[in-house]
Amino acid sequence: MKLKSFGCSFVFGTDLANDGRDGPLATPSDHAYPVLIAKKLGLDWSCHARPGAGNFEILCRLTEEIDTGESALYMINWTWIDRFSYIDEKKSTGRHPFNPRGWHSIMPIDDDEIARVYYRNLHSQLRDKLETLTCVKSALDQLKTTGDQFVMTWTDRLMWETEWHCPPAVKWLQEQVRPYTASFNGSSFLDWSRDRGFKISATLHPLETAHRAAADLILTDWQNYVKSSISIDAIQHRA
Repeated sequence: MKLKSFGCSFVFGTDLANDGRDGPLATPSDHAYPVLIAKKLGLDWSCHARPGAGNFEILCRLTEEIDTGESALYMINWTWIDRFSYIDEKKSTGRHPFNPRGWHSIMPIDDDEIARVYYRNLHSQLRDKLETLTCVKSALDQLKTTGDQFVMTWTDRLMWETEWHCPPAVKWLQEQVRPYTASFNGSSFLDWSRDRGFKISATLHPLETAHRAAADLILTDWQNYVKSSISIDAIQHRA
């Protein structure tokens, strides 16, 4: 049995040791909290996160791994809802072994032509919520079908906001998926790390101490994170 992790830079381990920053290619860090959890459970692991990934990309990567039929413990951290993911085969990132399809994301901080057109003319918070919640619902339906154990956490509180841009479709999706998601004591990993006073990099990535504490938190409060009746002992036995 293997632990497979999905998400953006928080799961990839950007700014942690062994993240490939000193080499030609970025590589997932084995100091990221999903890896620490895998090691403590005696599981093999593989990282399918990408720094800068959007939620649609995260869903696609997850679906491809579910389709392999390999038994796994899936750890998914949904990212900021206002990222827009698309595939551009001409992007150099497409040649990266961790991004063979050429996924690319635009963010509100970007200032290139594509980002300016999108955020000026096409972007809306309503669309962000619908896409993210639909991605979570699709992932949930797939994982319920396979019966695999999973941990779903979130980064952006806006996916749960109900005062603005919240028609019935959004509210229904929120109600459907929220019971299957977990948090870091009611916060995102980044906010929880800030509140605990852990060191955070200049690019807003929690560092090693935060990842170790996050792994301990999830393992200590296991049944509130893993959406299954299976126990840690059973997972270790299956490994």
